Amino acid sequence: MSRPEYKKAVRARVIMLFSMSFQPFQGRYLRVYNQAKALAARGHDVTLVAWDRECRYPKEEIFEGIRIIRFWIRAGVGEGPRNGINVARFNWAVLRTLWSHPFDVLHCFNMDAIVAGLFAAKMRRKKAVLDLCEPEYYGFWDPRFGFLLRGIRWLEKTLAKRFDHLIVHNAYQVNKFRSYGISHISQVGSYPNRSMLARSVKAGKGSTITVGRLGTIYEDNGIEELIAAFQRLLDKSSKGPPAVKYKLFLAGRVYDSYRGTFESLVQSLGKNVEVLGAYRVDDLPRLYRNIDISIMTYRSKSWFGNVTPTKLFDSLVNGVPVVGNDIGEVGRILKENDCGVIVDERDPDSICQGIERLAMDDRLRKRMAENALKAARERYTWEAVEPVFLEAYQSLE
Repeated sequence: MSRPEYKKAVRARVIMLFSMSFQPFQGRYLRVYNQAKALAARGHDVTLVAWDRECRYPKEEIFEGIRIIRFWIRAGVGEGPRNGINVARFNWAVLRTLWSHPFDVLHCFNMDAIVAGLFAAKMRRKKAVLDLCEPEYYGFWDPRFGFLLRGIRWLEKTLAKRFDHLIVHNAYQVNKFRSYGISHISQVGSYPNRSMLARSVKAGKGSTITVGRLGTIYEDNGIEELIAAFQRLLDKSSKGPPAVKYKLFLAGRVYDSYRGTFESLVQSLGKNVEVLGAYRVDDLPRLYRNIDISIMTYRSKSWFGNVTPTKLFDSLVNGVPVVGNDIGEVGRILKENDCGVIVDERDPDSICQGIERLAMDDRLRKRMAENALKAARERYTWEAVEPVFLEAYQSLE
């Protein structure tokens, strides 16, 4: 896709609201960074207003031409309604800031910023963009808060119609908001940068197959079934001379509330598992070079059912075949590009068989790795979707 010609005379003042402490690294952070950088590179005056929940980054700084303002409001991550007061404090800080900073376009990321952002934009009669990179933003909440979730979904549906443009992550979101009668939608996936593309895939043969999963580790995201599946692999190998040896590699921050459970789960795997904590995006190529098979199995009956993990695209861009289940767009992408195996995420035996299928067939594993890299090169990088993002902004003029 060729890049659209941008009107150089147009120079909008854009404020982007982000309810996390902005740093240009993995996941949603990289998405925000790429969008802000693309606008700044085309002459827009970009200010990013962020929520530093750990109170550790500078309150104000200039980063690659982007002005960053961070609110120091200490709060936990993944704490659900317990963060309600802090969300209110963040919105109040947003309103005070927006009242004193001129802007032409207000860009709100996800639900924590939607109320204050839309209110300020409408009061000042400015354009407003809603960017929902999470399909079910509060879906991880405890079921007993279901009545609150219903209210939030109603709020999302009602307020989304008031924005001048919607930017979403996957096809599920496109269909959802179109069913609400909203047509001004752009799908901009949370893809890695082209600079992360691997130059080649790993050689097909190896005496040890490393099964890896990168990403935050917490309850109800499929880690239990993966560990059970890996234990089955070890049990099979112990019954005779193994065709291959297996190693499990897990990287990512572990939620404090889940740490005890997680440590007891991996303890039984002994020296066959390696656990690495949080990592930076700069580490991704090195980590993926040590992985033969990437695992993308999440519980489809939980809030993950409509999610397309950003880690899927990290795997593709690094040329690593995937064992995944049919959630979000994972199943479609794996099928269309022949770059992975689809399994039943509820059944450790199915996951085990999916891993074995790739582990036992060097040619299949290498072919799917090459297909993954090809798909990423053609479709699943930021540079591939940047024109769609810029066209969305041009539609506001």
